[in-house]
Amino acid sequence: MKYSWRVAVALVSCLLSSSVLNAESLPVEQPGTGSLEATVSESERSYYVEISISRNILTLYESKSKAERIPISQYTVGTAVKGLKPYPIGLGTVTGIFYNPWWYPTPYSRQVFRKRGIELPKAVPPGDHLNYMGPFKIALSHRTSKGTVYRIHGNNNPKRVGHRVTGGCFVMNNAEGLELAHKIRIGTEVNIVP
Repeated sequence: MKYSWRVAVALVSCLLSSSVLNAESLPVEQPGTGSLEATVSESERSYYVEISISRNILTLYESKSKAERIPISQYTVGTAVKGLKPYPIGLGTVTGIFYNPWWYPTPYSRQVFRKRGIELPKAVPPGDHLNYMGPFKIALSHRTSKGTVYRIHGNNNPKRVGHRVTGGCFVMNNAEGLELAHKIRIGTEVNIVP
């Protein structure tokens, strides 16, 4: 009898600890609906991003499946200047997410700034008034014809958000962009439309 009692206690203990450990995946009744829906943690959510260049809008979707995408947030962004060719277009993915990033201006960017009377260093530190990345940058798989990566990033001038002002990147309000950067992850699909 003592052996059976110990086995029963161990089994009950194991079942209880398993239920506690898996509590997040248990169905939860939604108030007033009478239906059950599994709780999904933030890290398990799947997202999809669509950016409209002409509308200066970035829409974040929660992906239940490829066929079912639910828009959950919409942000105003700065996009490519009119007439810029080429600019990023089509489906790609997020390849990196960085906080308080350095900015490494391309030689072309440094040349453009030099014509404006601004001598950019090869590397601009986080927080510097010349750092166009702001407090975050999200690298995309979309690339220029010269291989440079396009990004979604913050700003050092909020007046650029909502206008056609960039060389192809997407400029966001810093607080909204940080919110986006903390939600999505590497591999999130990003579709850029004209």
